[in-house]
Amino acid sequence: MPIKKRLFKPFLVILSLLLNSHSYAAAWLQPKGTLLTILNNQAYNSCSFWNAQGQLQKGPCFFQYSLAPYFEYGALDKLTLILNPDFDTFNQSGEAVPFGFENIFFGGRYSLWKKDWSQFSLQLGYNQPIRTSLFGDSPTSVYAIINRMRYLDARLLYGTGGALDKLKSKTWYADAEFAYQPSFSGAADEFRFNFMLGLKTLSERLVFEVQEWNAVSARNADSPSLPNYNIATVMGDIMYWVIPEIFSIQFGIQQDFYGVNIGRGTAPFISLWWRFS
Repeated sequence: MPIKKRLFKPFLVILSLLLNSHSYAAAWLQPKGTLLTILNNQAYNSCSFWNAQGQLQKGPCFFQYSLAPYFEYGALDKLTLILNPDFDTFNQSGEAVPFGFENIFFGGRYSLWKKDWSQFSLQLGYNQPIRTSLFGDSPTSVYAIINRMRYLDARLLYGTGGALDKLKSKTWYADAEFAYQPSFSGAADEFRFNFMLGLKTLSERLVFEVQEWNAVSARNADSPSLPNYNIATVMGDIMYWVIPEIFSIQFGIQQDFYGVNIGRGTAPFISLWWRFS
């Protein structure tokens, strides 16, 4: 089978996976000397995709399980360091890749301005594939596409919030982000627009949260096998702090709801949060 035809449909499915985001800490920084650890467990499934006209079509089913520990450390009062390795296994059309170390993202977030509940920050990061061709020939076309995702992430973040009662037992928070991701692997560069709104109750131990993410292609992919794409995803989750400010459990679900040249996926997840200081 010609390589372009073999790569095209898997690409439509896999990219919605690559665009999904794990739990993270938004615009705010960690206090100096504090380590935040988030263990993300996610199961992703996709059996359909949007074509170039934005019409939804059936496609080869793709399944992926990922284990992605996320670390933030307050190195300075105004600087938080980030490390996010990703381990996964995935299969499609009878082809599978065993569980292993897939990618690693690292970077830092710097405080530009802070007042009361509000935080404005700048984040720079880099994503590096680990399972590359150096480890042998690609066992699947999906595998080959995953390992093209080398990119920078330059991001502006703004977070704010406030109390809903005098005792501050109920609070709210919101986060808005804009990012540019230049690719070094032939895929199109991306613009990201992300939004988050949360409500904390029970003296901030119970948290309800909704997020919406958008990725817009810069339409500069190097190859026809890497089509230009857009996608929008929504996520809802609930978090409970078993030990206030130290340990919590979070669970929720992500759903792609519109796209062009990309797969539509659903991803339930559960995350465990620990904070050390």
